[in-house]
Amino acid sequence: MASAGGLATATERRNDALKLSRWAQFAIELFLLVSVFAMFMEFGLRYLGDSKYSMLVSENLLYDHTLAVDEHSVRPDPPYTLRNNRQLPLPYQMEVVGGELFYLYPIGSSVLSIPFVALMNMAGVSAHTPYGRYNQEGDRRIQGTLAALLMAILTVVFFRTALLLLPISWSLVLSIGAAFGTQIWSSASRVLWSHTWMILLFGIAIYMMLSEEEHQVPGHPIILATILSSAYFVRPTSAIPIAAISLYILMFRSKEFPALAITGAAWFLTFVYCSWRAFGKLLPDYYLFHLSSGHSLEAILGDLVSPSRGLFVFVPGCAFGLALIVYYWRELSHRRVAILSLVVVTALVFAISADPNWWGGHCYGARLTTDLIPWLFLWAVLGCEALLNDHRVTVRHATVALGLLTIVVGAFMNGRGALSPAANDWVNGPPDVDQEPGRVWDWSDPQFLAGLWRRSEHPR
Repeated sequence: MASAGGLATATERRNDALKLSRWAQFAIELFLLVSVFAMFMEFGLRYLGDSKYSMLVSENLLYDHTLAVDEHSVRPDPPYTLRNNRQLPLPYQMEVVGGELFYLYPIGSSVLSIPFVALMNMAGVSAHTPYGRYNQEGDRRIQGTLAALLMAILTVVFFRTALLLLPISWSLVLSIGAAFGTQIWSSASRVLWSHTWMILLFGIAIYMMLSEEEHQVPGHPIILATILSSAYFVRPTSAIPIAAISLYILMFRSKEFPALAITGAAWFLTFVYCSWRAFGKLLPDYYLFHLSSGHSLEAILGDLVSPSRGLFVFVPGCAFGLALIVYYWRELSHRRVAILSLVVVTALVFAISADPNWWGGHCYGARLTTDLIPWLFLWAVLGCEALLNDHRVTVRHATVALGLLTIVVGAFMNGRGALSPAANDWVNGPPDVDQEPGRVWDWSDPQFLAGLWRRSEHPR
């Protein structure tokens, strides 16, 4: 029975959701998975950047049981020029440690992708040529297919997360909006950036935590710790949300903390052991934060509001979600979880902006803040639950219309990155964005409009 004013309470909405048979929910999720995967595969460009050679590493682990890369298999790219005009003799994705060649970026994605890589190899697609050389097209196909699949799975995870608090229709709109109105479409689903595995893992972690808060399932600290550890192996900035989640568990689910801590410590020690065996170091260099406060204010503002890198510019829905949880703060059903998400997002923004390469190099849009997506989606879910309980019909309708507008704008902004060669080539300039990062502030030449209008020619 609906509550006063014709509005359903959260409990009533959850009861409505429970009326769905398991088969009906499975059918919806399967349709969502297949359709989103198909759209990611059909509509989008795939440029190999940081992730180039990562599937080569997967195959080396699978068949040769080593992280080292045969120098003869690496394609001889032109030297990569850094901002300080120093040229690297190797592709920038590679480094030499102890006389051997290794992939520079986190190895977690290569490790987690091994089962899928094996299946693709069985289907005749490989990152190696028959002669043992690097096969760029095979690498691209493996990465593109896996990235699209992982982000389609994340869309289903988002749907399940929203369904814990929202009606089916709202859950579908929010999950599809997250898939196409954020960096998921423009970056994470294109190729296997380290963000791709990371946001899927944190999406699952958030779903597990909210399910337990809703008393839908018991806590599984060992599984949660394994997911969080995997996220760290994939991308070291995961240490920030891992620390916040661990503190949350300690404060509010103290009985689960010992299992979480012991499992996490075991995985971390295993990682340290593998790093020592492979690199002769406790941690690979990339896992040591290289932060700088030299441009902190410019970097924070640039990552949030600049026309070519700003999160609020490319994903206006995140500002909408933040506004909802601030406005309805007293009505939120899970304020503890909301506080956790606010802490994580704030800390991640500071960490991302403290990176000397805060503009993200050769990428499209707000790629570096892709890490925030699962937490921003949580904002939207919590805020929309409170909005549904607002008895003011006019306010609800106007707010819903504004929310839908932010999704449409976000889809346009990120669709440009997924579909437009001109928008992706914007980084090459002239001048190259790595040589002149100040380009990200130029409203006369924003990346999302590249190719849609004639670029203004003025001295820089």
